[in-house]
Amino acid sequence: MNRFRYKALTAAGAVREGVQDGDSSAAVFAALRRQGVWPVKIAPDRAAAATGGRRFPAKVLAGFFQELALLVGADIALDRALGLLEKRHGGSAVGLAAGRLLGRVRDGGSLAQAIAAEPGFPAIAAGLVRAGEASGTLAVELGRLAEMMGRTAAIRTEIASALIYPMILLATACLSIGVIMLFVVPEFMPLFGDAGRAPPAAFAFLMAANAVLVDWGWLGVLVLALLIVGPRFLPASDALRRRWDGVKLRLPVAGGLLRELETGRFCRTLGTLVKSGLALPAAVVMAASAVDNTAMAAALAGVASGLREGRTLVDRLIATKQLPAEACGLLKVGEESGRLADMLLRQAELSDANARTAISRLLGLMVPAITLGLGAVVAFIVTTLLVAILSVNNLATG
Repeated sequence: MNRFRYKALTAAGAVREGVQDGDSSAAVFAALRRQGVWPVKIAPDRAAAATGGRRFPAKVLAGFFQELALLVGADIALDRALGLLEKRHGGSAVGLAAGRLLGRVRDGGSLAQAIAAEPGFPAIAAGLVRAGEASGTLAVELGRLAEMMGRTAAIRTEIASALIYPMILLATACLSIGVIMLFVVPEFMPLFGDAGRAPPAAFAFLMAANAVLVDWGWLGVLVLALLIVGPRFLPASDALRRRWDGVKLRLPVAGGLLRELETGRFCRTLGTLVKSGLALPAAVVMAASAVDNTAMAAALAGVASGLREGRTLVDRLIATKQLPAEACGLLKVGEESGRLADMLLRQAELSDANARTAISRLLGLMVPAITLGLGAVVAFIVTTLLVAILSVNNLATG
């Protein structure tokens, strides 16, 4: 999926400019025609190329918007504030992005328009900034955006930190077993060849496993590497990715954890947008775009069309079957009491807490399981080697 900049004419004859994602310029042309506009110019977005088409990490965005909020809150002119951030971050990706924002603002665009045209920033950033510019509370909305990004970054850091020890333990276990199989077991193979008899079944199994590791071990390492890093670099269609993301949501344990994390992200984003005064249909679309799982994001984005038809938010959310039942119940209370934004933010906190609890339980089971598994495999190998040695000795003394 690439990003293109376009210039188009509306039915009223006005000029419309913006960015559109698509596999090719022809696909973008067709998408714009479906929107009722006539494209007159379509070109690859250079800003997207500068960032590799990827969003900035949440931690980077949190720091950037926090700095911008402090400068704007200190009554520093927006163009000067962006210029200061460009100098502060130098030639880094975020510094270059600040320079592009500054250029668009000096050309007469609003900050929200400048952010919307920058592929490294999420849609919610433009939405909150637009609300802040309209209400005259830009510094407040920038601070709110920085806080939301900071919480997202903190949760991701927590999860990554919690996984470090189990991953090191698992890697150590695999390495230890590999060393024993590749370097220790072969030393015992000549025993039965010299003795002129068939080895015990368990030892024959170890010999066969050693042969597989020697001949095909490289292939296993390659497949594992592709499974870990492949999804980041291998091209895949949107339909394929959406199907795979749907499978991940249905996994026994990890699926529930992933759903809780995405629910927290969706509710926090939507609650922040609603609290800032954005219209609910537009806020739902922006909040859905903040969800990483494409299958869940597509289902949640479809909620907006039902809202335009007069249905309530929670009824539409229940129909998608994407959010946990407890979350829908709490949001229903917020909707009926007129405190939807507060309940969305409350649900985000609850979902994050549930995710942390689930991660703690999962890791609490994972570490002993890896330890016991390693112990069992090593005990099996050592016992098999001892039995093999004793059988050879018995044959020699017999």
